[in-house]
Amino acid sequence: MKTSIKSFVVLISCGLFACQPGKQIIQGETGNLNTNKMYLCEVVSDYWKSHRAVDSVDVIDGKFMFELENVQPELYFLGDSPNHGGYFFLDGKRIKVQPEKVTEEEILWKVEGSSLDQKYRAFMEQWDEATFKQITDSLDTLFFQARDAGNREEMARIKEESIYYYDEGRARSAALVKEVLEKNKENSFGMYLYYYKQFQHKDFPMLEEIIAEKAYIESFGAAAKNTRYLPWVMEKLGKYEGCAIGHEAPKIVGKDTLGNELKLSDLRGNYVLVDFWNSYCHWCREETPALKRALEHFARKNFKILGVSSDRVKKLWMDAIHEDGSYWDHLMLEKGDDVMDRYCIKGIPHIILVGPDGKILAKELRGQDLIDVPDQFVK
Repeated sequence: MKTSIKSFVVLISCGLFACQPGKQIIQGETGNLNTNKMYLCEVVSDYWKSHRAVDSVDVIDGKFMFELENVQPELYFLGDSPNHGGYFFLDGKRIKVQPEKVTEEEILWKVEGSSLDQKYRAFMEQWDEATFKQITDSLDTLFFQARDAGNREEMARIKEESIYYYDEGRARSAALVKEVLEKNKENSFGMYLYYYKQFQHKDFPMLEEIIAEKAYIESFGAAAKNTRYLPWVMEKLGKYEGCAIGHEAPKIVGKDTLGNELKLSDLRGNYVLVDFWNSYCHWCREETPALKRALEHFARKNFKILGVSSDRVKKLWMDAIHEDGSYWDHLMLEKGDDVMDRYCIKGIPHIILVGPDGKILAKELRGQDLIDVPDQFVK
């Protein structure tokens, strides 16, 4: 969907000048914000707080106004910079905004005139409660402090303590999303929910699952489909098709520990466990003992392991290999390589099994599966 946005500062309300049909007006006051410019941003990811500025206006006497054309109702970010602000849902021809709460991290906007924004805010309050946000944020902070201090024992303790909150939080949030989504499949808030809170948490290892997901998308209403989110979903499903089980594994190429080029295709004729990892990923390196057992178990078979690292510093990568004793084929990806995107990897460790013909046989393998699953294929 192409969106053109025109902005201007108006100190006289639209009541004196007729607002043109089809235009979205955002009238705002800065309150106690000390700024002379406001930025309106498209949301690339609210989880990663990634935004793309599409317009900015000057602030005069504490007031500002945006005029937007051909904009569908969806989530936007408004702030005194592209990185400091808060989210709100555009809906209707004219809305009014003003800061309700301002901190160093964010701005909470009070929004009038948007029914979808009310739905969004009500949902987010329920979401924070369902996911134990305050507790998990605190545990994350403690974990990163332990990681920075190199205290693996403390990291393991915090991980163990976190398991309940994350597992239960995932179950509760999934149930909440399903409930709210079913009530909003006719509007753009519903498609937002689907894309950010459901679709991005799914994996589609099988082609049949991709086909079923496309059929489910057809159940959404026209207003929900007429957003930026639907093209993103369809593009991602296309990528899932390209790395589904049974499909030829997308190419992987990088430099080995000696600086020579190494490709996944160089290992054709072997069953290959492809381990996507990096040196600073604690959970990745926890899989090393299981990978060693797999290599020993299939020692006399046409079986290989290929470590694919996203490290940027070769010394850290090499040190981790030697510290862990992970002596098998390794390559480090070139900067800017989009292999993680081609394989639809949301996080690491991510381990897959590729057959001798180069086709993907299994995905998301961990622990004992690194032996049990290849055992079904390796003769």
